[in-house]
Amino acid sequence: MVEHRTSVTARLALGALAVLLVGCGTVEGAATPGEIDVRSLDVGRYTTVPADLEVGRKPTDGPVLEGLRMAGAVVFPHEVDPALIHNWGTDVLDTPQRASETSAISNVNLAVLERHRMIVGFDVAEGSLAFDRAKPAIETDARITRVVLLRFPGAKTAEEAARELEATDFRVSPDNQPVPIPGYAAAHAHWRPGIKTIGATFAHGEIVVSMFLQHSSPDIDALAKRVAAVLDAQIPLLDKFTPTVPDRIAELPRDPDGLLRRTLIPGPADQRIAISSREFAAWPGRAGLHYRPVEPAELGAAWDRGGVDSVANSYSTTLFRFRDDAAALAFGATWHDTLSAAAHPVAAPEGLPQARCAERRAGSAPALTRCYVSYRRYGAFVSGAEPGGVRQQAAAQYALLANAQ
Repeated sequence: MVEHRTSVTARLALGALAVLLVGCGTVEGAATPGEIDVRSLDVGRYTTVPADLEVGRKPTDGPVLEGLRMAGAVVFPHEVDPALIHNWGTDVLDTPQRASETSAISNVNLAVLERHRMIVGFDVAEGSLAFDRAKPAIETDARITRVVLLRFPGAKTAEEAARELEATDFRVSPDNQPVPIPGYAAAHAHWRPGIKTIGATFAHGEIVVSMFLQHSSPDIDALAKRVAAVLDAQIPLLDKFTPTVPDRIAELPRDPDGLLRRTLIPGPADQRIAISSREFAAWPGRAGLHYRPVEPAELGAAWDRGGVDSVANSYSTTLFRFRDDAAALAFGATWHDTLSAAAHPVAAPEGLPQARCAERRAGSAPALTRCYVSYRRYGAFVSGAEPGGVRQQAAAQYALLANAQ
């Protein structure tokens, strides 16, 4: 099955069970020449009416939406170090509390974040080895890079926050020593001699770049050069990013590229759903790269050739927008042709000959069924534990895409 760079999709399968709850299975519209008549599809009780996203607006949406914009401005660690092929976590940090719980920001820094009125953050971490909850990272030979972007209300505030974040971290251990970062005299960094990790902060405009890196050995020169390399790649991205004025964040569009309204959701189309980066959100533009599949390599190549320019996720559904119709079809064919040894093809929804489905078993966990369906330049994965329900999801997603034209 396809694996995404983000931890988001791994959680979406859990939402598949919730999709069986409520909803209106109305299938509207007639087919245009050469297209399937969606009224003939078995969509179960799933809604096929495009959602009115503004109906669901919540006060908590604004910071998350700004964080999703920042998702397109963060450097991907593997772009700096190609050895970092495994996702170790990716998400919006919509409160100081959540930011203080990440690996790049020590939990002793909650007061600093609150005092300087942190607005939102975005966090991405990748490693050279797969993440193993049973073993502390420091006990492995993994190379790790974690980058957190933290937004503050003004450049001066960000500069003060960067300095205080470093100072607070530095005081955690009497063995910590400052580390100069080549080419970045304004960067703050420290390490403990003999330990193969480094922490660093750097303010650029209203954003603080906070970094945590682990090397395969306690080589301080290598660690400092890696911090500099991250900043070399990160700063140009920040230069292209325009932070939203704080008092306009609450007005940010919930569906900037029109994908989320086309993405299958449980229940009626007019229900009120808060934006959640993990469950219900659009990832526009470059931010969509957090969903780019890593393995197999053929699928990542199909994504690149397909020119995916936006992604949306809604519980157990992930929708991609490709360059054209052919690219959307080709991506599904590549996915189906490169299934892992743990997966095998299963029946697709009746009436959708281009849909493809597979079942995967992972250890003692329940089997997961996933289907890929495309309509014009859009392609979507739906998934769940019950094969019949997943086929209805796929049919409903196709009908929803047709009805949204």
